[in-house]
Amino acid sequence: MATESLAELVRFAPDVYGFRYVNHVAMFIVTSAGVILVDPIGQVNRRTPALIKEAIRSVTAEPVRYVIYSHSTFDHSTGGAVFADTARFVGHKNALNTIKAANDPTTPAPDITFDAKTTLELGGRSVDLYPADLSPTDDYIVVHYPAGKLVMFVDLVQPRNVPFRRLLGHPDRIDERLQWIEDSLDFDVILSGHATPQMSGTKQDVVEQRRYHLDLADAIATARAVGLADASPEMTTLVRSILHPKYGAWRRFDEFLALNVEGMIAWYAGRSPAAH
Repeated sequence: MATESLAELVRFAPDVYGFRYVNHVAMFIVTSAGVILVDPIGQVNRRTPALIKEAIRSVTAEPVRYVIYSHSTFDHSTGGAVFADTARFVGHKNALNTIKAANDPTTPAPDITFDAKTTLELGGRSVDLYPADLSPTDDYIVVHYPAGKLVMFVDLVQPRNVPFRRLLGHPDRIDERLQWIEDSLDFDVILSGHATPQMSGTKQDVVEQRRYHLDLADAIATARAVGLADASPEMTTLVRSILHPKYGAWRRFDEFLALNVEGMIAWYAGRSPAAH
């Protein structure tokens, strides 16, 4: 199958597009002074950033002026060098050393870093960037484009998907951050950086993802109350029976549930389980 046949370009708003390659999604905003891109997604296929560049050229002649890293994990951050002739690179301060340490010539380290709300202005448009602050070492960010009524929070809100492995941050902070997104940001569309299977979700998906974390915590508390050992097979079995009626049809429920249980217990115990 040709590489191009694995790709898809979708328009989310008059000036906002999503580019999918298999399961990974980049987002770009077109302005009169250039393009703002979130994630070059070049690890799975090294040609993907070039395909993104071609997709951008199919809708505008303006160059990419900013490449924003949603976080440092390489399936999302790799490959931005194809935009380095015109773009600056933006990311969380915590992402800087991770990307530098990889020493990947295709992946420029961010030259604009932040750990508090930052706004990029380009062509009369504003994009707000917020650190997710899910843990002290977390380098995820929340991207909000108010004019397009769109949020991008990579990995954290995949519609009808259970959380990735052992959770991507402390459960309390995930709960707080999802509540904040729901209550404080104006948006109709949310992107998770993945197509699983759809490329985007809505505010209701944020509500449901937050509810899953709360229900998981309650199910673990129920298992403890009847004397089951933390992360034991017996605990996982009971948690599964409690959550299955509501979440059993969610993608990766059977694959990741035991890891979700382990991760939540570890985070609350003060440990930071490796999620990737």
